[in-house]
Amino acid sequence: MRSVFYWRILIVSIIALLLANIVLLAAYAYIGKKTYVSIEMSNLEPEAEVTRQIYEEYKNGYMTEEAFQRLIEKQTLSSESAIFIVDALGKVLILRNLGNTVDIKDFGEYYRAEMQNVLEGETVQNNDMKLLNGESAVAVGIPVRDSDGNVTGGILIIKQINRIQSAFNQLNNALAGTILVILPIVMLLVAFSTNRVSRPIHEMSNVAIEMSKGRFDARANERASGEIGILARALNTLCDNLSQTIYQLRSEKRQLNQILSSFTDGVAAIDNIGCLTHYNPALMKMFGAVDVKTPMDLVPDESVWDMFHSVYDSREPVTMHYELPNDRTLWITVVPVMADDGECTGVVGLFRDVTDLERLEKTRRDYVANVSHELRTPLTAVRGLLEPLSDGMIKDEETRQRYYRIMLHEVIRLSRLITDMLELSRLQAGTEHMEVAAVNLEELLQDTRQSYLNEAKQRGIDLRLDAAHVPYAMTDEDRVEQLLVILLDNAMHYTPQGGSITISAAETTGDRILVSVSDTGCGIAPEDLPHIFERFYKTDKSRREGGTGLGLSIAKQIIDKLGENIYVESNAGEGTSFHFTLKKYISNAIALGPSSTPRIVQEEPEPAGTKSGKASQDAPYEVIPPKQKEKRPKKKT
Repeated sequence: MRSVFYWRILIVSIIALLLANIVLLAAYAYIGKKTYVSIEMSNLEPEAEVTRQIYEEYKNGYMTEEAFQRLIEKQTLSSESAIFIVDALGKVLILRNLGNTVDIKDFGEYYRAEMQNVLEGETVQNNDMKLLNGESAVAVGIPVRDSDGNVTGGILIIKQINRIQSAFNQLNNALAGTILVILPIVMLLVAFSTNRVSRPIHEMSNVAIEMSKGRFDARANERASGEIGILARALNTLCDNLSQTIYQLRSEKRQLNQILSSFTDGVAAIDNIGCLTHYNPALMKMFGAVDVKTPMDLVPDESVWDMFHSVYDSREPVTMHYELPNDRTLWITVVPVMADDGECTGVVGLFRDVTDLERLEKTRRDYVANVSHELRTPLTAVRGLLEPLSDGMIKDEETRQRYYRIMLHEVIRLSRLITDMLELSRLQAGTEHMEVAAVNLEELLQDTRQSYLNEAKQRGIDLRLDAAHVPYAMTDEDRVEQLLVILLDNAMHYTPQGGSITISAAETTGDRILVSVSDTGCGIAPEDLPHIFERFYKTDKSRREGGTGLGLSIAKQIIDKLGENIYVESNAGEGTSFHFTLKKYISNAIALGPSSTPRIVQEEPEPAGTKSGKASQDAPYEVIPPKQKEKRPKKKT
């Protein structure tokens, strides 16, 4: 398909060529005739001179009349002109080749006037001689002189214009025929040349169109010479530069999108006309946006976007505290985006969810307050008892001993609090080592129950054990015992006289053992259950018992370190049950699977006489013989 540019160039070239030919023909028709007449007149002068010489030879007797007549006849026939030879009186002596349409009388006054001038010795030239029959002619006349220079006659050669016109018309016809033959050829050459010029330009326009569509692999033909080749090379260079620039922009956009998507904080940006340019999924999640087309679809609060517009107008950053309906808190920081020339091109806002930070800050404040309270209580008691003792106010030995016992109790309480705090800190810091081994869980539960029987009897509580045929557990025996002590201490504190506490253990589906400590005490209120494992968290009833509020936090940290789970079930007024899981011991060490942390695994005791190949098993555990069980001391009451 030919381009519009090709057809325009071709049509303009053809029109210009036709107009040039028309103007050329008109100019030739106007100027060529006069030029041709002038040429004919210049040819008549030598003809007149030749005729004079022939006439003088004839008059002087050097030529016969017959020869003279024959020469004059040939001359007039060859030049298609008429020859007048007259004497000194103007009498026509010889007349030749007037033609069929012209008579001597048709020459009229013009002829006589011209001949009179010739007889007066002048050379006559007239290119517009009018004949009486309406025709025009050209005439050239010269005088005939004797040896003395006297005019003895004259010669006048006349050629009719129609004869000149006939020859000129033949020349015009030949010229017109030549133009008609050459013009199509010239048009074809013009079309070919136009196509050579327009085709590279058309190809470059197609390349530009492809570039506008984002396809930068299109290239123009650079083989053309001259300015078109230079333009093609410049266009290809521009295409390469644009392709590289677009690639870099797309790469930067992908990186920006990845960065924005990886942000946990929300980000939104608008341009100078208030349209969204960037936002990330975190911000959509904060406000529950799904289909975002306008800023209000993203954050449905005009006050937020009013702040964006005010920052754009003032060029000053602004920070605001924003409350979400779901009890979450945001810090919104909005800053202007400034160009190198100082013009503000848009605004960017950072939406940071500070709910957890504020909760952590509140927890930190509560922790400091709780620690201060727990430390102040025994110290205040000790100080209150030491002051009267140091002032000598207590004279009675029995009272003084009672004061000593109270102070010792408070110091022990303070020491226990500090020990629990250090233990919790070490567990949270990961510095405590878990020595995982095969543990006889049934024996451990029996020993733990035995250590609490005396205290349970004193409190009037029935302490039961339900752990028959429990398999060995793969765990840290000391930590499990510590965990049971914490749970039993709590159960003792919350179970009234006449109640019961049950320690149980049973296999579950899979490779876990479920251990439970249940009591029939006062239970835990539903609103307290989510916070029961938090540090220093106490119910009102537990505060009067003098606990530190760290036991269950330590228990939770121990279970987490062992990779197990602990949870609580309770109904107010009906009792509480704490449940935690332990992994069953597998005699084949390979079945234990890989471990990310080094552990020491103790071997399960085997009956006498039974061979074992456990020590040769290929596993990331060191299997060692079980350590000699030591008799656990009874729990102090």
